[in-house]
Amino acid sequence: MKRTSAIKVAATAMGAVLLAAACSEGSADTGSGGEPADPEEVSGDVTFWFYPIGVSGEASWWEPHIEAFNEEYPNVNIDAVPQSFSNREDSLVTAVAGNNAPDVVYFNPDFIPQWAEEDLLLPLDDLRDDWDDFYDSSLDSMSWEGTLYGAPLLMQMMTSYCNADALEAADVECPTTWDEFREAAPAFKEAGYYPTEYQGTTTLNHTYYPFLWQAGGQVLSDDLQSAAFNSPEGLEALEFVKEMVDNEWVPQQPLTVNEPFEQTPIGRAEVGYVRGANLTQTREVVDPELIEVVPPMSNEEQVASGSVGAWSIFNTTESPEAAKAWVRFLSSEDFIATFNEETGYLPPRESIDYLFEDDPQTAQGMEYLDTVRVGVMHPQARQIIDVIRPHIQSVLVEGNDPQAALDAAEEDVNELLARG
Repeated sequence: MKRTSAIKVAATAMGAVLLAAACSEGSADTGSGGEPADPEEVSGDVTFWFYPIGVSGEASWWEPHIEAFNEEYPNVNIDAVPQSFSNREDSLVTAVAGNNAPDVVYFNPDFIPQWAEEDLLLPLDDLRDDWDDFYDSSLDSMSWEGTLYGAPLLMQMMTSYCNADALEAADVECPTTWDEFREAAPAFKEAGYYPTEYQGTTTLNHTYYPFLWQAGGQVLSDDLQSAAFNSPEGLEALEFVKEMVDNEWVPQQPLTVNEPFEQTPIGRAEVGYVRGANLTQTREVVDPELIEVVPPMSNEEQVASGSVGAWSIFNTTESPEAAKAWVRFLSSEDFIATFNEETGYLPPRESIDYLFEDDPQTAQGMEYLDTVRVGVMHPQARQIIDVIRPHIQSVLVEGNDPQAALDAAEEDVNELLARG
């Protein structure tokens, strides 16, 4: 993708402050990759922003890990600063604009293109010599224009499963393809269960996009310059979702209302086939005995939606070698195993596939981590979702024509991309 010009970036407030911060600080010396010859020669202060991810949300959880790191790097001071997920992006923009950015920060995939495009992140390709142990899907989600900018810590996969009671009542097998679902749906409905669900108010990364990908389509063109979802595959995906709505194979309220999970039909165990759910959170509400995990849904392709969490380094850091040493520690096999075991997230490293041996449901889902797609890797990914979603909703809620809706969405997305 052609890099945005300085004049164009300055046209927006966020772009202007980011560009100013980058120019005022300059790019720090990234140093060499791999393990330093003598850790005692590495020194400096590293400000580390962490977020409330399970048990790791408290500073006290990090203290023994910082101590373990300092046993090897005694001259590096790690300043762990707790942050809130609320207004996360605004806080980062403010910090960067004030020349007070953290050195190391936790990012999800959609942050990477935004900050990498502004030349504010350190490349991490040479940080480790064992990247081949990480799932390709985790590394791809943290890369921009062929460069890795995030060291994966965790993976999330929206796990597909069936309600065991619903299967027995409907006398069907749990579907794993679109056609199998079409065959099972009437039986689920007759047995008193919603065949599946569709949450119209949440991100398209977990709703329309997976159907698009499973149909063999994509959201944007390969060069990221134009919309690509207005295609035979995109139409097939939208018509499939509309078929579910028209046949009342999905509950109506989640199409327009975001309810607390325990109040949803899934949380009340009223859905036969769940296309994707956070297994850890689901089992806090739904009896695990009812959950029969199956492979991700497929049509032309097998795709599961999910996300990745990773560590990135701002290149405004004054201690690049110290920051890299800390991220190297945080992406080590031992630390990732500890973190994911205690938080319940899935490890991005294949060598840690033993982690949930005593949890067959989670272990079965882990077999499909390489099918995970996290969304659209583009600086305007969130805006693209905001533009497309009302058109999808117009089909599902107002009964608009699917092709007309895709035509209108394509025009709006192309205008957004043209503005930059």
